[in-house]
Amino acid sequence: MSPWINIAVSYLPDLISLTKPLFTRSKNAAPGPEVVEQQIAELQAAATQNAESIKQLAVDVQKTIDAVQQASVLLERRLARTQLLLAVSLTASALSFVLAAWLLVQR
Repeated sequence: MSPWINIAVSYLPDLISLTKPLFTRSKNAAPGPEVVEQQIAELQAAATQNAESIKQLAVDVQKTIDAVQQASVLLERRLARTQLLLAVSLTASALSFVLAAWLLVQR
């Protein structure tokens, strides 16, 4: 499984808990000043938690991007090595074909 899936799955419980209603609900139609203050405090706490989660996610995404870039460099090196081996193999096979044709003509 990809590392980014593991990272995303680790944040699912936090995301689910954040989607639930966060505010204190008032039984009255019009909430009192205490309830409004409590709701404001809860909103500020949720905003702070969201900011921290976003920062952590950004760090994890940056790590993933760095890992992908490193893998890309490694794959480019392997591709260059494979292309060199292909060129050497083609040259050797062409020389072998020419040598075999020359030997057949000499008989």
